[in-house]
Amino acid sequence: MWKLALIFIVAGIVIILALLGSSAKNLFSAAITEDVPVKLKKDNNCVVEPSDKIPRVISNCNYAIGDILSVTYKPKQPAIEKYELKNSSNP
Repeated sequence: MWKLALIFIVAGIVIILALLGSSAKNLFSAAITEDVPVKLKKDNNCVVEPSDKIPRVISNCNYAIGDILSVTYKPKQPAIEKYELKNSSNP
């Protein structure tokens, strides 16, 4: 009986990974760091758009539109792992 349960568990894991496909692969991909400008700012949120063309939001952002940030992210995932100001547009 426990062998049948083990087979169902393994089959379930395989099916889930097959459905996720590239999403599962992206979870373990290397992080990318690049310099990007702040494109939009609304309230305390800034939006940056790295080279993969996925807009990413930085909450509690005290940067201005045009400031250059160094952002670290994983491809095809919306979260930013870390960021820092590289160059301010304000003198």
